[in-house]
Amino acid sequence: MGKKKREILAITAVLLIAASAGLLFLLNRSKGMALARQEAALELLGTDAICIGDEVIKPVQADAEIKNRIYTVNPGEPGIVRITDMEQSVIFLPDDAVSAEITVFSGEETVFSGSEDDFRSFYPENGRYRLGVQCRVQPTAVTSKGEEFTFEGTEEYIAELEYDVSMKISFESDRIREGSVMTVNASGVRGEVVISAGEVLAPFPLVTDERGYGRGLFSVSYITPPGTYTGFIETREGTSEFSFTIEEEQYTVQHLIISEETQSATIGNSDNRDAYNEMIDKTYYSWYPERFYDDCFTLPVDGEVTTEFGLFRYTNDNPVPTRHAGVDLAEDEGTPVLAAASGYVIAAGYNGVSGNTVVIDHGFGVRTYYFHMAELCVREGEFVEEGIEIGKVGATGYATGPHLHFNLMVHDNSVDPWAAFNGTSGIFGLDLNSSSLP
Repeated sequence: MGKKKREILAITAVLLIAASAGLLFLLNRSKGMALARQEAALELLGTDAICIGDEVIKPVQADAEIKNRIYTVNPGEPGIVRITDMEQSVIFLPDDAVSAEITVFSGEETVFSGSEDDFRSFYPENGRYRLGVQCRVQPTAVTSKGEEFTFEGTEEYIAELEYDVSMKISFESDRIREGSVMTVNASGVRGEVVISAGEVLAPFPLVTDERGYGRGLFSVSYITPPGTYTGFIETREGTSEFSFTIEEEQYTVQHLIISEETQSATIGNSDNRDAYNEMIDKTYYSWYPERFYDDCFTLPVDGEVTTEFGLFRYTNDNPVPTRHAGVDLAEDEGTPVLAAASGYVIAAGYNGVSGNTVVIDHGFGVRTYYFHMAELCVREGEFVEEGIEIGKVGATGYATGPHLHFNLMVHDNSVDPWAAFNGTSGIFGLDLNSSSLP
């Protein structure tokens, strides 16, 4: 072989070795870059998690897109979450999450699909379900091995959900004064829940929301004797009992003289009594599951109190007293009568006992009654705002002079109206915005 040929071969060999080394360097660099990207993906996605109640769930798979390439990490295993309270049934996404699609399966059937906010209203029957969460994270810059990568990715979470939510119900107290109201709260409600207490309180349903929370008002009449009583809770599982004690309230005494002519023309006339009963009795069945009233009722007229709530009234020296279900406020005839709170007018008309009458339903079983007005300014079926004029003071029906008889009822019981005016009534204990119930 000639010298020149050997030189060419040597140069070629050197070039080949250099090329191979360069190629190997490029391959190693590419491999290093891929490893760096993989570690960046792991750093970004592998540390994320969702929380369901007190449980932390890692993604079973996370995909990061870097420069049109998908890098996959598998940092976690499917989680198992046991839910015994609906406060646990809330999903908290990673801080860098942009959006999420949540799906719940019962067997092969999809029973829920929506966002994490929608999931708050998901309240299934007790049992086992499979949860899937597809979460997209926002574009993020991550540095790994000296390289900076900007990418976005998706995470998939899987969890077994076991719902075992039982109903819990609590009363504000096991003691209540005559003519008072207290709140009833419940959680884990499925189906209708009805509270009653025999002759003390007619049956009424709790108002429930989509997450199984229930709320209601428990009232006791001013004429129910003190003592310990039994109440009933009816659910789709059956009926249970509870006990409560009614405490005595002190009421005043009034002696009143009314002419026989007035009595005969009003309360003593059977047709008048029938007309009164027909108008008033139907209002006991009115029911709105919304609360239309705010805190503290407006005094309908700022008049002199001539007859207090709950007092014992002896009329024309009759030894057997009657009881006064409301409060009488004397004022000049024609004085505007204002709606004590917002609500629907469920009765507006005349009868020979209560005269010109208006009844307003304020929701949750709360109603107000306005008697003896000279004229009416509203019609049945109207929605009225608190403070609007609904009539004018008069002396129609069973009355000895111009005044307004004002009565507050919760379900079928007359209760203390002054507690509604000063904001201390149990009707204001309803917490409609909080789900922190028993």
